[in-house]
Amino acid sequence: MSTFSVPVIHIDAIEAHPNADAIEIAVVGEYRCVVQKGQFRAGDLVAYIPEQAVVPEWVLRDMGLWDEQKNKGRLNGRRGDRVKAVRLRGELSQGLLYPVGYGRTPGAEPGDDLADLLGITKYEPPVPVHLQGEVYNAGVGRTIAFDVESWKKYPNILADGEPVVYTEKLHGTFCGLSIMPESHPDGFGENGRITVFSKGLGAKGLAYKNNETNRNNLYVRATEVVRRHIESGFRPPDATALFVLGEITGKGVQDLAYEGDIKFRAFAVVERDGSGRTRFFDWQQEACLFCKLNGIETVPVLDRGDFSAERLRELAGGTSTLGGCIREGVVVVPERERTCPEIGRVALKYVSAAYLTRKGGTEFN
Repeated sequence: MSTFSVPVIHIDAIEAHPNADAIEIAVVGEYRCVVQKGQFRAGDLVAYIPEQAVVPEWVLRDMGLWDEQKNKGRLNGRRGDRVKAVRLRGELSQGLLYPVGYGRTPGAEPGDDLADLLGITKYEPPVPVHLQGEVYNAGVGRTIAFDVESWKKYPNILADGEPVVYTEKLHGTFCGLSIMPESHPDGFGENGRITVFSKGLGAKGLAYKNNETNRNNLYVRATEVVRRHIESGFRPPDATALFVLGEITGKGVQDLAYEGDIKFRAFAVVERDGSGRTRFFDWQQEACLFCKLNGIETVPVLDRGDFSAERLRELAGGTSTLGGCIREGVVVVPERERTCPEIGRVALKYVSAAYLTRKGGTEFN
């Protein structure tokens, strides 16, 4: 599950900006932040404020990012308080650096999360009308919480040379389907065994009701064919639930309009047994085969082979394989599914600079 934090971290290096004299680049892990020249030195302890962070006024004032005349911050959003990746004199800058060790953060140490102390929260965009609908409490086990961490945040989890699969990260909206051994009065399908949920709903154990009000709901419409295929061709073993997780894309879903109609494409298949243990299917040998047998389209595969950071960065950019727009990025998973203590299931994303710095983008969940 992707986590939001404002970690305390050492600056790894300070690099000269190639196109400006008054600013330079601070390197923190795999992130690069443009800062005022002389403001920081390599080894300094800072709080890294990531993209999508909403920063309170007092922190913006501390950082010299408050416009008194306009009575708002100098960042993005209506209040100028939201962190977004930007290009400054041609160089990508991801996030802000807040000095620690004095003032309100005297005892900060590497690894601390200062989000609560600094009052920094994650930006959650308002849900548009076409993504809303009537919901019900699906109960334990009928939904699943899902997200993917950034490779830049965890660059050491995948080893060079590890066999992996690279798939295109599509800019749509997450949708999950669960096929249950038991029925539910608000569920979909002939026997009410199918549950439909969004990312936000699934994390709370909520799902969309199978009723007339939701007939035009995006998630319900986009999964109609998929639900029909699954119901006619799949029966889970006793006490086992199966989840098909995917992305809904198409005109009007987000700002990147891929060619073609609104469509659901799977990117993971998961089973959960009666004791609550979950297992993700290996992509090539199990997930793709399951989807093929059940008539479910999958996200585009960009490459398979030995992992390398260079290949990951290369595949993140360019044009979408679905046509019509830039590529959001890439998701990489091991050829054989595995977990690790830091993030649980090993699946990491790398988002393209073109996507991060595009104008007027939407980020609905």
